[in-house]
Amino acid sequence: MKKVSVRGGFSDRNGIKAENTEIQIINFDEKTRIQLFNTIMRLYDIVYEHNLYYKKRHIQQFLKFVLCEIYSEAIDVRTIYFDDDVIEAIKETFLHGEYDDILTLVEGLINYWDRVLKENRGSQYHLTLGWSIYEVVNVFFEREYIGYRFIDEKIVPISDPYEVDAIKDTLSIEYESVYEHISKANKFLSDRENPDYENSIKESISAVEALCEVMTGISGKNATLGSMLKKAEERGMFIHATLRSAFEKLYGYTSDANGIRHAGDIGGPSSTFEEAKFMLVSCCAFINYLIAANAD
Repeated sequence: MKKVSVRGGFSDRNGIKAENTEIQIINFDEKTRIQLFNTIMRLYDIVYEHNLYYKKRHIQQFLKFVLCEIYSEAIDVRTIYFDDDVIEAIKETFLHGEYDDILTLVEGLINYWDRVLKENRGSQYHLTLGWSIYEVVNVFFEREYIGYRFIDEKIVPISDPYEVDAIKDTLSIEYESVYEHISKANKFLSDRENPDYENSIKESISAVEALCEVMTGISGKNATLGSMLKKAEERGMFIHATLRSAFEKLYGYTSDANGIRHAGDIGGPSSTFEEAKFMLVSCCAFINYLIAANAD
C-alpha cells in the first residue's frame, strides 16, 4: 500500500504522523527529494507550455544543455537525444544525489529556464505571469524546510525570511556601486565549492561605504564611515544614536589590526560562514535603513 504523506494534512496537523519540520541543510529526506523533482517537472512543463516533444529544437537545446553543462558529458550536435534518458538522470540526482549536487542541479535548471522565459516572454515576464521562477522554488524551499533560498539568481544558505528580504531589498536599489558590492558579497558567501568569507565581509562593508559616498559626496581617504555618517547627519539625515554607535563598532570589527581590510587575514581561514552571513545581512539592513531615513 502506498504511504500517504501530506504536509499540513489531517495526520500532520494532529501530530499523528507529523511531517519533518527541522531545517534541512545537508540531508534532504525522501519526501523532499521526490517533491523537489516533481516541482522541477511541473516547471519543465510550464516553461515549454506543454510542447515537450523530444525532437523539437528547444527541447533538444535543453537536453544538450543538461548533458553538457550540468553533467559534463560529451555531446554530438548531430545527435537527437531522448528526453527519457535525460529526465531519468535528473530524477536519479534528486532521489539519490548528495545535497550539493541537488542544489547545483536546481540552480542550473532554474537559471536556464529563467533565460528561456525572458527570451520568449520578455525580461519582465514575472510581472505578466504573476510569478518569478525563482520565487516558485523559494516557496517550495520554505514549505519543505530547506535551509536555502535563491537570492540574486544564486542559491544561498540563508533561511530566515527577514534576512532574505533585507538582501533582496538592497539588490533592488538604484545605486549601481552599492548593488555591485552586495552582489559580490552574496556570491562569495554562496559559492559552495570555494566560499570566500573574507572577501564577502569586505564587500558587505564596502557597500555601506559606497552608499555613504553617494549620499555625502565624500570620497578618498576622508571617506571613513564615521565621517560620512556625520556628514549625512549635518545634511539633515536622522540616524538613531544607538544604531549609529552599534554600526560604527561593527565597522571597527572589520577594520582592526587583524581585520580583513588591512591585513588579508581577517579572518582569512578563521572567518566563518556565520560571520560573513551576519555582516551581509547587517550591512543590507543598515543600507535599507539609511535609504529610508534619507527619503523622509
